Amino acid sequence: MQTRKLTEYHIHTGRLTRPVDFAVVSDLHDEAYDDLWPMLEGADALLVPGDVCDRYRQTSARGVAFLKEAAGRLPTFFSLGNHETRQKQFRRLVGDLEKTGAEVLINRYVRFGECWIGGWYPPTIVREPDMMDRFESLDGVKVLLCHKPEHYIKYLRGRALDLVVAGHAHGGQIRVAGRGVFSPGQGLFPRYTYGVVDGRMVISAGAGNPVHLPRWGNPCEVLRITLD
Repeated sequence: MQTRKLTEYHIHTGRLTRPVDFAVVSDLHDEAYDDLWPMLEGADALLVPGDVCDRYRQTSARGVAFLKEAAGRLPTFFSLGNHETRQKQFRRLVGDLEKTGAEVLINRYVRFGECWIGGWYPPTIVREPDMMDRFESLDGVKVLLCHKPEHYIKYLRGRALDLVVAGHAHGGQIRVAGRGVFSPGQGLFPRYTYGVVDGRMVISAGAGNPVHLPRWGNPCEVLRITLD
């Protein structure tokens, strides 16, 4: 099991009457999760921006179990990652995810207090209508789960959003002098792998490691984001 750290961020909107404490678990990749619970304690909600599964092994049981147990502990919001969309039994998996009690946000959004929380994945891949025009026009603070940072850069950067939570890049796998070496989708020396971009996209280095290449200078992590 990966050793995981807790990383904290603060994103200011000036539009909430009280702060919201979001925990974030991205890229679990069907790994063990018992050590996560202390890091989630006291959060107002859990955001899971994709990849609870492992497409290489075509496994999902622990990822689904994590969502089910998490939803029994605190409000839990899940959006798809590429490891879900590349499961051979994708539609069956979606059914299993929807039975966990977590809000499964496949190009849809729901209200949570003073916030709207949405999940977005390219409509051409998931075969679901794009909800971004409607989402962007809503009154209230808008929180979007978008698995791939490069999708935000390419498709969503000009949208009126308050917080975007991403993963996928695994922190660049190996970090040297504060920079990742490789990311799927961005290649060598990727630009968007970790931390805060545009003051509003927070990229998790991920809670798991599905590949044989070890992580170096780049521990797995859980996020706590205070939004106010």
